[in-house]
Amino acid sequence: MFPLLLSVKAIAQFKLQLCYEDGTKGLVDLSYLVGRGVFKIWNEGDTFFQVKIDPETNALVWSDSTDLDPDSLYLQLRGLTFEQFKAVSKSQVVYAAD
Repeated sequence: MFPLLLSVKAIAQFKLQLCYEDGTKGLVDLSYLVGRGVFKIWNEGDTFFQVKIDPETNALVWSDSTDLDPDSLYLQLRGLTFEQFKAVSKSQVVYAAD
């Protein structure tokens, strides 16, 4: 299971500072999404800077129709593929004694 996203801050146009519960922090550049599909909304004024975390889904949201999965951004920050993340996570499982 992926760590929860604890905080997000838009620090520049199309750049977010993220912090996850396992201590992973970093800057992601989302400029590759600008103007594509639902992300056209980011071209409207300061909409990009209104990002927040949905408390129910832990997704990054800008509107009812514009959101991003924080798990893919976590992988990007860590430089891992999903398969690598699964392998690392599996090797870190600690079993409680009965």
